[in-house]
Amino acid sequence: MRVTLVAIGSRGDVQPFLALGAGLRERGHDVRLATHADFRDLTREAGLEYFPVPGSPKHYFESPELIKSLRRSPSALRLARTMPRQTAEAAAAGTAQLDACVRPAFANADLVVSSVFNRNAYLAEPPDVPWALVSWYPNTPTTAFPAMGAPRLPLGGWYNRLSHHISQAAEWRMCRPIVNAYRQRLGKAPLGPRTPFSALERDRPTFYLQSPAVLPAPPDWPATNHMAGYWFWDREWQAPQELVEVVENGPAPVVLSFGSLWPAYPENSLELVADAVRAAGRRLVVVDGPTQDDLPEGVLRLHDVDYTWLFPRAAAVIHHGGFGTGAAVLRAGVPQVVVPIFVDHPFWAATMADLGVAPKGVPGARLSAPRLRKAVAQALGDARMRGRAADVGRCVRSDRGVERVCAILENWVAPDGHAHREEATWAR
Repeated sequence: MRVTLVAIGSRGDVQPFLALGAGLRERGHDVRLATHADFRDLTREAGLEYFPVPGSPKHYFESPELIKSLRRSPSALRLARTMPRQTAEAAAAGTAQLDACVRPAFANADLVVSSVFNRNAYLAEPPDVPWALVSWYPNTPTTAFPAMGAPRLPLGGWYNRLSHHISQAAEWRMCRPIVNAYRQRLGKAPLGPRTPFSALERDRPTFYLQSPAVLPAPPDWPATNHMAGYWFWDREWQAPQELVEVVENGPAPVVLSFGSLWPAYPENSLELVADAVRAAGRRLVVVDGPTQDDLPEGVLRLHDVDYTWLFPRAAAVIHHGGFGTGAAVLRAGVPQVVVPIFVDHPFWAATMADLGVAPKGVPGARLSAPRLRKAVAQALGDARMRGRAADVGRCVRSDRGVERVCAILENWVAPDGHAHREEATWAR
């Protein structure tokens, strides 16, 4: 089978596709990954064919408007209001341009697996080959829990489901003008006010990348939705000697990683974290971070680090709440401190606290020394939290997410390359 994977976004968004691609390749399939040039070398390291997609996540997270908004609140609505305005036609033109660059990657493919970030383009013009969706957070309506960003109120299942419908309606209200402007360019009829997202998920496999041990699949989800487990790509990686010395000499260090969101955090974030870790009697290993020569005392900074090697050797991990980093910490089985600053980060911060593997999240927009010291001390000193993190880690490591998804995809696509599916109702 010839498979095209499409992944845009940050490294945390793209790396699960490296894992899936490697898994499919090991099962004898030909795999092409369409992604940004930032990840070309990693794509080839995973043994996949690389297909270029324009743009870079670095440019997005360096936007002054985005940084200003995130330093006030991670709210998606606030973020949308503060970003520069553009017409639906202009947004559709951008979507069409990106789509035009990605479409050639579908040539001769038997299957396309894409992140939800490409959903607008596919609503305007569905691919002419079977395609499946991948999401990093659960957004299918359910009575089990409220929609991401909705208040957690003790009102029962009716409220939870309603919050999802409201969230989808609000999202479609923003997306619909863009989708319809693109469809108009293609000479197609516009889509109506009813959100197409639920129908989209019923027509094809939709994979949510969480472990059932972290977020059990709700029983009221459609059968096409899968809580697929995390997708991990294990690299051949040699730790630098300076890191080995920190890990092997003295107590286990604390690791800090804010991923691609470093520019959005307050300028003194590294100093605040270093102070909290030093007060707890630990050394700090920082992944990337601000470009400065005078690092705080007791801090080692690295860049390309393999989390699979590093995190199990840490006493705790402080991170932004991104899906990929959070998954790696859970797998390592160590406590974490979540400092949320982006749209889905508060959801994951609350989930980790409810799971018992992290203290209550420390909002990145209100970062302070007392809050960090308290959270770090709890993550390092709470034996129950440490034991809970170890238990969850064993469950996550026992998942076979990539293997399961490969089997689902192989079963879904028939030997002749056609999917076992009905015509999509939203595209009629």
